[in-house]
Amino acid sequence: MTLALKYTSCLMATCLMLTGCQDNQDHRTDLQRSAGNWQKTGYGQVLHITMNRILSYQYNSYGCIQVSAQPHHAANASLSSVDILGSNRLRIQRQGDVYPSQYTHSDALPSQCITPIKISKSASSHAVFDYFWHTFNDYYAFFSVKELDWQAQYQQYRAQVTDTMTDEALFTLLSDMVAPLQDMHVTISSAQQEYFSHKPTPILSAIQQDAALQRLQGKPGDVNALFEDYQIQSQQVSKQYLLTESIKTHPQNSDNATALWGKTASNVGVLVLNNLDSYATHDDADEVQNLKAARTMMDNVMADLQDTDAIIIDIRHNTGGDDAIALAVANYFSDQDVLAFNKRAINTAGRGIPVRQQLKAKQAAYTRPVYLLTSQLTVSAAEVFTMAMDQLPHVSLVGEETAGSLSDALRFTLPNGWQISLSNEVYRNAQGDMFEHTGFTPDHHVPAFSKYDLKMRRFETYDFVLNKLDKTPFPTMDIDDFERQVTALQAQGNIPSIAIAVMAQGKSIYSQGFSIEPKRTVNTNSPFDVTGLDSVLIGDAMHNASIDGMLQLDQPLAHILPFELDSPIEHITAAQLLTGKSGIVDDQSLLPCISDPAQSLCPDMFTSPDALLEAYLHKEGALYHKGNFSSHYGIDKSNAEIYSRLGLTLASSLFSQTHQAPLSQLTQHYVFEPLNMHSTHWYNTSDQAHHRLISTADDISNLLSKLSPDLSSENAPHPHYFWHRDNRKFYHLSHGTGPTSLLFNDTFNQTGYVLLTDTYAQTDEVKAVYNQLETLLFRLTLQLPKQQP
Repeated sequence: MTLALKYTSCLMATCLMLTGCQDNQDHRTDLQRSAGNWQKTGYGQVLHITMNRILSYQYNSYGCIQVSAQPHHAANASLSSVDILGSNRLRIQRQGDVYPSQYTHSDALPSQCITPIKISKSASSHAVFDYFWHTFNDYYAFFSVKELDWQAQYQQYRAQVTDTMTDEALFTLLSDMVAPLQDMHVTISSAQQEYFSHKPTPILSAIQQDAALQRLQGKPGDVNALFEDYQIQSQQVSKQYLLTESIKTHPQNSDNATALWGKTASNVGVLVLNNLDSYATHDDADEVQNLKAARTMMDNVMADLQDTDAIIIDIRHNTGGDDAIALAVANYFSDQDVLAFNKRAINTAGRGIPVRQQLKAKQAAYTRPVYLLTSQLTVSAAEVFTMAMDQLPHVSLVGEETAGSLSDALRFTLPNGWQISLSNEVYRNAQGDMFEHTGFTPDHHVPAFSKYDLKMRRFETYDFVLNKLDKTPFPTMDIDDFERQVTALQAQGNIPSIAIAVMAQGKSIYSQGFSIEPKRTVNTNSPFDVTGLDSVLIGDAMHNASIDGMLQLDQPLAHILPFELDSPIEHITAAQLLTGKSGIVDDQSLLPCISDPAQSLCPDMFTSPDALLEAYLHKEGALYHKGNFSSHYGIDKSNAEIYSRLGLTLASSLFSQTHQAPLSQLTQHYVFEPLNMHSTHWYNTSDQAHHRLISTADDISNLLSKLSPDLSSENAPHPHYFWHRDNRKFYHLSHGTGPTSLLFNDTFNQTGYVLLTDTYAQTDEVKAVYNQLETLLFRLTLQLPKQQP
């Protein structure tokens, strides 16, 4: 028995050994089975997978940079799955990502990746430029759409590159080269600077303007902080439309929320979505967590708004995020399966794997009217959301065309470590239409942003939708109510005289005068000191002279002036003076002398325009210093309008010198007589630059009425000289320390008003009264045309 047992044990051991030798199972990991070279065509990405490492590269036709090198155990920690599809496709699902990445098999690495470029801060400017240019040349998808000759850009800018140029100079050169693309997914970032390309948009122009004014005051002028401030202001205005008890935000109680929703008193739902990525409560949340949080939030939103008569979805300031969240939100409004979009990388480097996304029918979908509010800042995933929603029959687009930047941002690292991004993907809707660059055209064109609307605590887009639904956005006000409130404010501010004129369609529809002085009757033909509005009249006179061929606005002034102009304004033109882009900055301490040169503290030079200008603008002048010019504050004069009384003085002097006539005579000839402004005149008709302008509300109404057709035209013959342009609104508040007056023209609603007073709003209390007067008058201007027969 003992022998038998021993024999049996030996036999079993032999069998086990034989079994091990014949094991045909594949014990390799998914990554090891994927060993080889895998390219993401159209994206400039390639993986080199060995039996124990993953090497990741970015490349273009110029060179290659190794992005990372990971052992398998480290890579596996960040991967959910690795699958080989068929014989030549690899799908990698990274943890936290909603969508997988797909690669195709390649026999070898790109040759440039055999000896990759090493990232170094000391990389030559030529190497950085060439890598940058070739990256765009290979992967940017829309040169033809943008009508930009990229080879010509190379010829123009390559010649400017030197290996001794500073990082700042190189950064500026690269930024200038891609600026014509006006693509918000085209970015450049270094440790010191950030740049993104974009179209001119009202809100971004307002932010640039505010940043410039802050820098003049010695403040940082942080554009990101200013944008956040506008978001906060916008959220407060949105709340004005909603029942207080219905208002909710995500996150809760946030003053700059990702989302805000509620109901109006007339049972219209409002949902504001400011982004499509930050929905989870913790900052380090991944895409999957944010998507889950977005769905949870939308369940709550729709539960709150399901019984409304209609919903306004406001994505005017939505800066994008994740396509998955965009589709998830859109799904709440789709009661049928709908093709949301197709996308594919298409560029010189090749065509990527096509991607197709659908909305799935939702049984409890909201199918009452939906109004999607868009703007020129609606971008990226917000445009993907727009593309999906636009397929639904009960959705209408209201506002402005979107940014036209749908592609995902494809990111690269340059040889010096800078980061860039570009657009390499083409999105198309179910009908095969592409919206890159053009953006989505709204069904109803309505201005989407203006600073004046924020000041007036209303939105043009909201009012348009509510009026379309026969839901009055604000309580109506009749003339008697208006005049009672004006009279009360006039007494509160101790304003002796007020004249008001309201216009619609270029015609006066209301005019009235108000007086708190028993012995004085005021009407719209009563004279007022409107010196604070003189720049508008001077600008219009100079425009009319240029139309008649009597004044060249675009020619440099150097040869006309009796003194030399030095850098940075040696090439200044009259057009730049009139549009606030001359680069001249007023010394605030000298402004009282410009208005009243007779003051004892004012230098003698203020009695002569030429002496004043030479002292201020010439390097040898007594008042000259670098702070007289915007360049001293790091402000590009072409990107900001800086009103300057010295600029106006220079423009007036130029006008008089070229015509050899006093300003009073020129304004009479070019403005007052043609517009029948018979009660308008200069109080001092001498050739001095300092004089008072007298006019009436009726005369100023004539000016506003005649200007309205020009201002409402997208191709206006003059660029609103000395008016503040705010999207489709134009206004001019009187300057200086004279009586406060205000001109306003709304070219979208084709309305306007004139407000003249005989008091300077000096104290905070009186300024508050003027703000209330302005708000009251604006409300009347909105409502009165609708009450006309």
